[in-house]
Amino acid sequence: MRERRGRDVLKLVAFLLLVAVAAYIVFFTPAGALFRTPEGRKALVGKLDTLVQAAGALGPALFILVYALGVLFLPATPFTIAGAVIFGKFHGMLYNLAADALGASAAFFLGRYFLHGVARGFLETRMPWLDRKASEEGFSVIFYLRIFWFPFIVLNYAAGATRIRFRDYLLGTVLGLLPPVFIFTYFVGAMKEALAMYRRPADLLTFDLLFPVLLLVFSFFLPTLLKKFRHGREL
Repeated sequence: MRERRGRDVLKLVAFLLLVAVAAYIVFFTPAGALFRTPEGRKALVGKLDTLVQAAGALGPALFILVYALGVLFLPATPFTIAGAVIFGKFHGMLYNLAADALGASAAFFLGRYFLHGVARGFLETRMPWLDRKASEEGFSVIFYLRIFWFPFIVLNYAAGATRIRFRDYLLGTVLGLLPPVFIFTYFVGAMKEALAMYRRPADLLTFDLLFPVLLLVFSFFLPTLLKKFRHGREL
């Protein structure tokens, strides 16, 4: 028992070191400017675009891989913007969603390996209701948190630390991310197209730009509507 606790603590320390390295890169190195500033994010898009173009037909697969690896410890938003700018509204949405699902899955298993041992004892003694709810209603928990734009990286690792089944986690992630990823990618892609033809402010008042804004407003009501629908079916 004591030996197992020792291994769990060492895993936690190793994970915290990885987080510290990622934080140092983002906040204290020139490379981190790619994620901190608008100019950096624009440069990141350019670098990824060059990489994708050089890969030819394998460009989308390479983008998905880089995106998925990047969001293990780095913010997802710059990668999502890059997907929309490089591939457009619709293809960008598909590639962004695939990369998010792949990255979230990898982070889940990392969280299960590095954090589950320490978290298990804490949850079982201090918050058993949370661990039980994650195990029994994992899909609903993940789905609603994704819909509400809960911090991507935090949820990935936190879910891995609980008893939630991967199947429920993955399904909740894909379906829960579908609306926000579609809305954000569509908006960025439409903004790129509008700015390319921009002549006057009225040019920005197009359906392609207003549509994702309306969807964003609707998405905040979606969890409530789904909850009412589920209760209605159970009655």
